[in-house]
Amino acid sequence: MSENRWEKPTDRRDRVDILVVDGYIDEPSLLGVPPYLSPEPRMLVGVAREAELSWEYITADEYRQNGLPLGDIVVVHGGVTVPGKYLGGTPLSVEEAEEIATEPGETFLGGPLARYEEVEGYDHYAEKDLAAYLYDSLYGEEEDRWAEPLEREDWLKFGHKAVERHPLYPDPLLVEMSAYRGCPRYFTGGCSFCSEPQYGKPKFREQEDIIEEMELLYEKGVRNFRLGGQSCTVSYKAEGIGEKEVPVPQPEEIFSLFKGIKETCPEIEVFHVDNANPAVIAEHPEKSKKILETLVEYTTSGNVLALGMETADEEVIEENNLNSTPEQVKKAVRLINEVGGEKGPNGMPELLPGLNFLGGLKGESRETYEKNLRFLEELLSEDLLLRRINIRQVLSHSGDFEVRYKNEFKQFKKKVREQIDQPLLKKMLPEGSLLKDVYMEKMEGKTTFGRQIGTYPLLVGVNYQLELHEYYDVRITDHGYRSVTGVQQPLYVEEASFEQLKQIPGIGKKRAATIFRKRPGSEEELEEMIENRESLKKILKFLEFGGEG
Repeated sequence: MSENRWEKPTDRRDRVDILVVDGYIDEPSLLGVPPYLSPEPRMLVGVAREAELSWEYITADEYRQNGLPLGDIVVVHGGVTVPGKYLGGTPLSVEEAEEIATEPGETFLGGPLARYEEVEGYDHYAEKDLAAYLYDSLYGEEEDRWAEPLEREDWLKFGHKAVERHPLYPDPLLVEMSAYRGCPRYFTGGCSFCSEPQYGKPKFREQEDIIEEMELLYEKGVRNFRLGGQSCTVSYKAEGIGEKEVPVPQPEEIFSLFKGIKETCPEIEVFHVDNANPAVIAEHPEKSKKILETLVEYTTSGNVLALGMETADEEVIEENNLNSTPEQVKKAVRLINEVGGEKGPNGMPELLPGLNFLGGLKGESRETYEKNLRFLEELLSEDLLLRRINIRQVLSHSGDFEVRYKNEFKQFKKKVREQIDQPLLKKMLPEGSLLKDVYMEKMEGKTTFGRQIGTYPLLVGVNYQLELHEYYDVRITDHGYRSVTGVQQPLYVEEASFEQLKQIPGIGKKRAATIFRKRPGSEEELEEMIENRESLKKILKFLEFGGEG
């Protein structure tokens, strides 16, 4: 692949009936920033295909690089409600969306950009489902509504061909799936800050529909999937939805789904999930354990269940109608560690919990951040692992939230990175650990950065230049706060550069220069240069003999 992933293919110049611009979304239960492709733009392509209209799909980054192809109808979907730091692409800004609105053609805007932002210039705005609005408008109606479940199924399946137009197709493209949308706690209003309850009572997709959609994508060559577009994976088809704050999980329903996916798409390379309500896991441990065991059996290693904790302050939990107590979160973290803590084939644990913390919730105080830190220290003292701790400010579109204790928030974040994140990383991936299939995405100076494909992948830096858009196995040499550093594997003594050799623990510049100059051809010859047995043992983890030299 060329270094410029967004280079415009020559066959995208003809005018089409419908041009779909994927501005990328990042919502509490849905990811669409590359390498992810969310369901929403696929549904828009599905509407065009069902209507037997010509169509084109482009990403925000392709638009920045190449401008827009011509479309009689220009449909833009995007927006962020849970902002993050992005390596694979950049969500469409309000200013860019307004620039697109000046292009020829009838214009439609949907997603969080239409729902929460002030974006001017569009002929049509859909605060609910843009696909439903577009479909109705094609037949002379204009209604801002949520799509019916059967419509979503049809449009998702018609729209599977969109993947072929994505710049990262077929690999490392990661297709975001959904088992349902909506929040099981919708009838209480859900968490104060969350956009998910607006979808109302969860409407669960049937196993056969999810499997059929995945099969269509699989037949197109897609091998990376995430079943991430739901607020709680463990609550899929749970009992008591709309009646109980903590519904009862149904392990057999989840087993049926994941077993069916494996049988239908046997050569999936990455298959991950996302969110889980820790209260459900804590209050129904036996049923939840069966579900966790299903996830470990049928998904791939490096998988993360993001637990919506938000705070360890009981008063803030009550005021914001949050879903779980600190004790429930602790129980869930313990159980996930018990079931999923073993290392998997790609070098990461099979399944680990992730935690979210929010600054700016209603009712917080200076003590809130002290309680949050103490909670994390307790987890660390129990030798429990977390894959990632996400700390962010509440993104408020209504003005209801504000970080009043900015210094405390800043200090909390700093202490977590230094006192919690780094020790967790070292415990999870000690020096010499091997991470397989790290996809290199970005070059900064002489450092190459990459990640494994999947949910919340760990940032991996290599302090020399490697080919971009290629996969490497990397053995870890050092730990940052939220990232690791390593060298590619295999690394042959006969071929290693001086820059590569000096990165290896136990070598240093002087030894690296000697090894580079003399090029020992065997372990015995290397031993003559390095008399210290412990240093030699450490070095031999990183070096091999037998290259072409």
